[in-house]
Amino acid sequence: LIGLYIDFLVVAKRSPFFSRSKIRPRQYISGKDRRELILLCAFNMLLVAPLVSVPLYETLWDRIHGSKRLTDEDEWVWQIEVLQKLPIHFLATEVGFYTIHFAMHSCPSLYQHVHKIHHRFQAPTAMTCVYAHPLEFLVGNLLPIYLGPIITNAHPLTSYFWFAAAIIGTCKGHSGYRIFGCADYHEEHHFYYKYNYGGIYVLDFLIGTMKVSS
Repeated sequence: LIGLYIDFLVVAKRSPFFSRSKIRPRQYISGKDRRELILLCAFNMLLVAPLVSVPLYETLWDRIHGSKRLTDEDEWVWQIEVLQKLPIHFLATEVGFYTIHFAMHSCPSLYQHVHKIHHRFQAPTAMTCVYAHPLEFLVGNLLPIYLGPIITNAHPLTSYFWFAAAIIGTCKGHSGYRIFGCADYHEEHHFYYKYNYGGIYVLDFLIGTMKVSS
């Protein structure tokens, strides 16, 4: 919603700062598209996430670690949680997101019936990060974020931080604005409909699917 409000300020010419920072200054989301954007995002965030994805992945976490799963009552050991587990979270999310995302672009039927919805907006705004087919939101968006904490049996405090950081990161990637003067590489993905499939672009760099805007 903050992203949509910033777009409004730019369209109304009330914020020179954000006007200068907008990457594609002539492209905005129309009123009808904005309503549909809000409705699908609300469906995913208010229904799919709490009623499907969280119970599913929390159950998977319990099944894997059982009684050894860490809880709020366990001590938070920062050397283990930060130095050992967080790097695994980054790696697991990158591998999961890149693999699923690339597969949806490589399979015509998956792209046509599932992923194409997310690519409706060539110049996205922050909220479009969760504008996706519910199946993609469940498997392509949330599963990669959950993978790391499940694999490492992360402490709840570490998980809360990781989930918040992941949300901020994907909002940044879809913001449509230069943050601290830099445009996110995911902006190129929405413009060209290819390249930059990952979240932190490590695999894009290694595999050769990375594109940096000139």
